[in-house]
Amino acid sequence: MNDIREEIEIVRNWLNELQQSPTMDDPLALSAARATLSKMVGLTEPVVDRVDSEQDMSETYEDLERRVQEQTAVLTRATNALKSQITEREKAARKLRTAYNDLETHLQEHIAYQSRLNQRLQEQIGEQMRIQALAQQERALTEALRDTLATMSSTLDLDKILDHILDTVKRVTPYDGANVLLVESDLVRVALHKGYAEMGLETDWSNQRIPLGKLAILQQMIDMGKALAIPDTKTSPMWIGFPGVDWVGSNVIAPIRANGRVLGFLSLDSATPGYFTETHAERLQSFADQAAIAIQNARLLDRAKRAAVLAERNRLANELHDTISQTLWSISLISERLPAIWELDTEEGRRVLSTLHQLAQSALAEMRALLMELHPASLTDAELSELIRQAAEIITNRTGLNISVQVEGEDPIPADVHFALYRVVQEALNNIVLHASASKVDIYFSSRAGHVDLTVRDDGVGFNSSDIAPGRLGLSIMNDRIQNIGGTMEIVSSKSAGTLIKISWTAAAE
Repeated sequence: MNDIREEIEIVRNWLNELQQSPTMDDPLALSAARATLSKMVGLTEPVVDRVDSEQDMSETYEDLERRVQEQTAVLTRATNALKSQITEREKAARKLRTAYNDLETHLQEHIAYQSRLNQRLQEQIGEQMRIQALAQQERALTEALRDTLATMSSTLDLDKILDHILDTVKRVTPYDGANVLLVESDLVRVALHKGYAEMGLETDWSNQRIPLGKLAILQQMIDMGKALAIPDTKTSPMWIGFPGVDWVGSNVIAPIRANGRVLGFLSLDSATPGYFTETHAERLQSFADQAAIAIQNARLLDRAKRAAVLAERNRLANELHDTISQTLWSISLISERLPAIWELDTEEGRRVLSTLHQLAQSALAEMRALLMELHPASLTDAELSELIRQAAEIITNRTGLNISVQVEGEDPIPADVHFALYRVVQEALNNIVLHASASKVDIYFSSRAGHVDLTVRDDGVGFNSSDIAPGRLGLSIMNDRIQNIGGTMEIVSSKSAGTLIKISWTAAAE
């Protein structure tokens, strides 16, 4: 193969030399030679190239086989490494799966734990809300009871207090209808009712009286002595309906008790079946107990008023007997003897006639005072200073006691203060006459710009306050009168130094 190449190379060189030779002037000959030579080269080059190619292919095959062996070795190592990695990854996957399962288990346990905590928290929240609701209800109940007590402290009007109780109950326990029943012997009187007109029941039940025997539930409650709730009136055998109250679906009633006796009942009605519960009954009992206090106070006040009226009548009777009756008897006796005295001694007759005139004036003044006391309105219509002077004049005419009255300013004062101060002056003068053995009394009165000062001073025997038993000398009565109008009273006295009574009153700020 090398020889052929060498021969070809020689031919090429010859052609080049021939081309450059001066004897080769013919272009056609030269082109033919070139063509021949090119053809020969064309025929020999493929053979040479094929031989080179086969040799190259042999070498390439060997190189390829070597590379294949190298790549196979590399691939084998990579496969083994991959298998090793796959094995490690499978182990890691198993560990990961195990960890995942453990995590899933822990997560489920955590979710269950959190669920239990959440449920417990919800229960605690519910319990807290229930406690807060109960506390709010208790606060509302306490405020309602406090408002009722405040009303009871400000007035003794039973109807006003009972009306306030029903209004206050509605703030704590809403109702559609309510009534207050009072037990009077074997009858039950409807003292107050509310809400029934709104439910279409226009009948006025006020002061209607129902025989207690017709109301079995009330008789049973008197025996039980505690509040009762009737959740559903349609199914309860204790409920006794009345015409026009078929709408009542639920009822609660509490006895008004005092000193072991049932004075009446506090009853609430609702149109909703199942509305009232035992909790409502317990709350209602608190208001029923307050109603009992109000009823007792009203009855005590009524008794006190009747007793006061009786005491006043007895006092007036004693006044008539001890003063006017005695004065009239003296006038009658002197009048009977006056003609004979006049005939015997004219001067003595004039003196006796003057005494007779003074007695008549005294009787007239005391009668006028008693008539005014029989009509209290006339006492408040008159000026307080004139009433004080009149009371002093009566005592002077009766006893000869020297009484001076000093007045500085007389601004108007409330009627109850006016009346109380007049009574205190009367009581103080009577005490002086009965106990002081005084010869002189000074009374000072001043009413200016909503402030009143009143003093009564005597020069009598005086007393030690520690020696005076409670309730003596009318001091407690005087003090009660002044306290009731919001004033103050001070007594300064000692034996053989007389007595000073100082009274002060100031109008409340607007």
